[in-house]
Amino acid sequence: MKNFFRSFIILSLLLLSSATTFAADATGGGTPAPLVSAQVENPIKYDNFADFVAAVLQTAVEILMPFVVLAFIWSGFLFVRAQGKPAELETAKSAIFWSVIGAFILMGAWGFSQIIATTVTTLTQ
Repeated sequence: MKNFFRSFIILSLLLLSSATTFAADATGGGTPAPLVSAQVENPIKYDNFADFVAAVLQTAVEILMPFVVLAFIWSGFLFVRAQGKPAELETAKSAIFWSVIGAFILMGAWGFSQIIATTVTTLTQ
């Protein structure tokens, strides 16, 4: 594997040097002309980090909210299935408790990102 990378680097350097020599010969000598003029474009549609984080968290909320709803439905099913049995009622209570905690964490993270994004936007203007 080490020899492969060494060969790859040597081959790349040889090709690059021959390409610049060819470009210099094509322009009549002197300084070699640039081979390619490249411009890097922004692959995401957000110009600042705050907007990007807000969009990621918004997407996470949109994806995870159905799971929160399913957790509440499952908790309700556990209550119905328990039929008054104390051990199963404790399991159902625990499931609904953790469903509520998960919903609060999800909505809290989204709300917190909105507050931070608004604050950063206000301070930068």
